[in-house]
Amino acid sequence: MAGNLNVGDVFDWAFFWQMFRNFMATVSPFVMIPTVIMAVGLLIGVIIYAVRSARAS
Repeated sequence: MAGNLNVGDVFDWAFFWQMFRNFMATVSPFVMIPTVIMAVGLLIGVIIYAVRSARAS
């Protein structure tokens, strides 16, 4: 019957999620490095702005 399509039979979801978890475990450290650098840069910028505005007033 054409209306009874079960997508779970077409894809091996356990394999897909295992590959996705392996990919994320491999890539996430390399994504976290620029994220941490940007967060620390923003924090330093906020601290510098606060110190400058405190000295100006």
